[in-house]
Amino acid sequence: MTSRTPAALLIAVASGLGAAAPASDGPAPAFERPQPITLAKLSEREVAGVCAVEVCDYAPGHYTGPLEPSPPHADLNPRRAVMVLWEGHAHRLVFSHEASYCPLLELPGGEAMCNQFFEGNLGEAELFNNMGRKERNSFVDILEGGPQRVWVRWTYFAVNMLDDSAPRLRGSEDYFAYPNGLVLRRMRYESLMPEAVIGYSTQPVELFGVAPVGKLIRDLFPRDAREGDYLTHTALDLYSDRRYDIFWGEDGRVRRSGDDATLAAISSSPGCALVMPFRERLLFAILGHASGFPPGRNQLIDHCTPGAEGGCGWGTGLWDHWPIGWLNSQTSLWKPGSPYSYSFGSIGQFFVPEGKRIRSFAEDYPRYCQDMELNRWTADRVFYVLLGAAQDWDEIRRIGRAWLGKGAKCAEPDSIADL
Repeated sequence: MTSRTPAALLIAVASGLGAAAPASDGPAPAFERPQPITLAKLSEREVAGVCAVEVCDYAPGHYTGPLEPSPPHADLNPRRAVMVLWEGHAHRLVFSHEASYCPLLELPGGEAMCNQFFEGNLGEAELFNNMGRKERNSFVDILEGGPQRVWVRWTYFAVNMLDDSAPRLRGSEDYFAYPNGLVLRRMRYESLMPEAVIGYSTQPVELFGVAPVGKLIRDLFPRDAREGDYLTHTALDLYSDRRYDIFWGEDGRVRRSGDDATLAAISSSPGCALVMPFRERLLFAILGHASGFPPGRNQLIDHCTPGAEGGCGWGTGLWDHWPIGWLNSQTSLWKPGSPYSYSFGSIGQFFVPEGKRIRSFAEDYPRYCQDMELNRWTADRVFYVLLGAAQDWDEIRRIGRAWLGKGAKCAEPDSIADL
């Protein structure tokens, strides 16, 4: 990365649709912070290149109802959001306060892909709870507002759902977006309880979806002509024709195309993509060896399909606990007719001790969390994930291989600029 002077890092920075920012010298200089605008005002503006802007009236999944008297929600303004928008691209990246600022790669219909965050070991601490949504525990800053590059920094403290007085870890994630519609996600964390197992995370990436209010799975995903169910999740090997597909039926049935060995092989590939194959676009997250995910420590786990190796067997897991203010992430299952947008998933990415595998989630995951060598390894690393939207599967493979083929340069923000 290009070196940055201390003076540049101390300059107050802000965003604006028309504010030019250098793509190589660090945060853009600015001395006045633009005020948040409404979505209506935003829709009247033209985007040049790529831009980041703050809005004051956003809610995920096209939710328009009141946030009070709902269950507890984000403090200050729960409708605050920072949005990254592109010229000529329909998708947008949204950091929504009500969703703990966990970024949502969102399509115009309101459907979105979420890749979660550094969740504390053993489920001890996270952000999708009332404590985690507080501004003091999760906040975002626009360091560059465009138009050649956007840089948004997300800082968060993974906290217990009942008590946030002792955060377990501090996550720091940088998001770099270029005019081509792609986003580089740079992830790292620091343990705030370095002697405790719960002060670490072995799960930095998990594939969840967001469904807009009133929409069912059949409205969002392509239907399989033979079986009549819907393709909802895919793990794609970027270097072979391997893929692992998960299908959901309207009757709650889950099936997969691919077996445990297929998913294990994709986990060990030099590069893979986790994909939400929405009808509007394929939303993807690409990761690989060159971006900090070595095959010997990387495992993808299917939590949907009953009996899948290492999975929780959720089936068609639907929850309306977030992004609209439910108490915590284990509380509220979605029910037909719910007035809220809802989340669903998932395929999880886990780090495991070298050469080991999670075969039983209930037994192996807690055991591996006790491995302090693994924990300290995750805390000492920086991980990189490429996010975007594609029209077809070949486009994902092409982009992923071109990026990972740059080797160590994957870590440089402009590694995605020419893809």
